[in-house]
Amino acid sequence: MYTINSNNGVFNRRLAISIEKICRLEEMLDYEFKNKDTIRSALRHSSIKSVAIPFERLEFLGDRILGVVIAEYIYRSTRGDEGGMARMHSALVCADACYSIALHLGLNEIIKTAGKHLRDNKTVLADAMEAVLGAVFTDSNRDYLKVEQIVLNLWRPLILRYKASEQEPKTQLQELVQSKSNTFPIYTLLDVSGSQHQPVFKVQVSALGKSVETLGHSKKEAETIAARELLHLLRNNN
Repeated sequence: MYTINSNNGVFNRRLAISIEKICRLEEMLDYEFKNKDTIRSALRHSSIKSVAIPFERLEFLGDRILGVVIAEYIYRSTRGDEGGMARMHSALVCADACYSIALHLGLNEIIKTAGKHLRDNKTVLADAMEAVLGAVFTDSNRDYLKVEQIVLNLWRPLILRYKASEQEPKTQLQELVQSKSNTFPIYTLLDVSGSQHQPVFKVQVSALGKSVETLGHSKKEAETIAARELLHLLRNNN
């Protein structure tokens, strides 16, 4: 065991990250770090107390940058209302989304943590993904357009999947429920109100111990809205 000096202070050999691993990550990001210590700081998790502050600072920065990039993309590429934009934003910046991108990049094979069991932890890897984005922004001398390019390239599959789920929420809900149990979503018509020409349908959908109630101008519309909201609820609770 020996120590070397870096911008983050003294650390021992077990915290060293090889240049080979850094280069593989750079290829996947399509970005070459000018200062390799910046990305190394993003890949030494705060569970290691001696390096907590640099990691947490990069995570803080990356979290905010990711939020802005996705918010701007939604604003430019969709025509929905604020509620729909907020739902899409939440789905794309949540821990599940960051975790899936981290696995795609193989961060679980690179990151240094206080214990091996943490390397596959969803929260740890989601935080590391945000720290990597913070590292790119810092190393690129605050090049927002470069970070935006990286985020949109990495997040494209999630964006397409989300848009597909918005188009067919009942199908997506059924697939999600069946992937977790042998049951199906249950739709119940609770009430029909309003005039004959402008009826309002109240529908409830239940699945996996959760339920939501929504209104629509047709039974189909109410069920679609209910499915979309229950999908959002179930995804955020997992």
